[in-house]
Amino acid sequence: MIAYNKSWLANIRLQAEMKKELRQGNISDAEFKAIAEKYPVGFYTPALFARVGLFILTCIVVSFADGLLSIMFAATGVVETIGWPIFLGLLSYVALEVMVSAKHHYRSGVDDALLFISIGSLVTSTAILLWQHDAYLAISFIVFILNLYFSIRFADMLMSALCCASFFAFTFFGWTKIVPDGMITVPFIIMLVSALVYWITNAYSKRSAFINYQNCIIIAQIVSLVTLYAAGNYYVIQKLSYELTGGSGKPVPFGAIFWAWTILLPFIYITFGIIKKNIILLRTGLLLITATVITFRNYYHVLPIATTLIIGGAVILGIAYGIMKYLKTPKYGFTYAEPDDPHLMDHLKVESLIVAETFSTTPSAPNNDGVKFGGGDFGGGGSSGDF
Repeated sequence: MIAYNKSWLANIRLQAEMKKELRQGNISDAEFKAIAEKYPVGFYTPALFARVGLFILTCIVVSFADGLLSIMFAATGVVETIGWPIFLGLLSYVALEVMVSAKHHYRSGVDDALLFISIGSLVTSTAILLWQHDAYLAISFIVFILNLYFSIRFADMLMSALCCASFFAFTFFGWTKIVPDGMITVPFIIMLVSALVYWITNAYSKRSAFINYQNCIIIAQIVSLVTLYAAGNYYVIQKLSYELTGGSGKPVPFGAIFWAWTILLPFIYITFGIIKKNIILLRTGLLLITATVITFRNYYHVLPIATTLIIGGAVILGIAYGIMKYLKTPKYGFTYAEPDDPHLMDHLKVESLIVAETFSTTPSAPNNDGVKFGGGDFGGGGSSGDF
């Protein structure tokens, strides 16, 4: 189902693994070149700046082409219909399939641009078509199906994030629409569904059938963990309660439970991240501590903000310095040393997820063509050493 050549994807991961072995001095340059020649990669994947330039250029070309077509057919009146942006989105999708299948573009900037333009046109058209009917349930479902298809077809991380977000939106609107007084229980349903999504993605992440989608699975896990936290965050629940009661100012039902959830869940993530040596849980928990502090500070002004930041920064720096000193000698599987094979989370910036996804080169995965890979910790970027 994936659009890219699976054998070449397998070779990308093999070469990435061999580059790690080369850096560690386990193989020579000649051996690496011999392996690269035996397992070639035929994708067109330019360097970063070329990819950025191709992305911008493709956006400009598509904009001019769409504008020219719109001028040519303006007299027919079809341009003014909702079907026109859908038609333009389908044209971009056809061009995307051609560039991937015939020209072998892989994370080249051209396929990224065509992917985002096509999904953007289709989603926007759907939203415009259904928005006037307040059909949020239908919109979220269609957006989920479209992003699910693009995620499966192109193994794109941004599409995976949007797919998860639209699925949770579909669950929210579906529950509140179908179940009487669903707004009262919907936080618990979102908690349950997001925990289930994380469990499923974690359970299936190591299966060879999903090796092409390791980075997508990581994104799905991050989104589900953040949604699990947000569903019980006191501030979110208060806003939901405000909408439910029409701003009556009544206290939040089960407020103590939601405060406990807000404060404790990030530390639960961190604890399990350390126990399981799971970097996704660990770093998501660390990031969500910030959300916890902001939520608490929104209701309880214990100290001035400047004093709070200074004290918090000093404590964090002290803890970080102490841990760095302690882990200079590896203990219990943890070390301060830089890893030879960085995890995807090492490169993921939450505040610029879209940019990082658009302009980064992310290897995908192999097929079952006789060479078995797996067990890597680079989000699908390499196997562990067992072939």
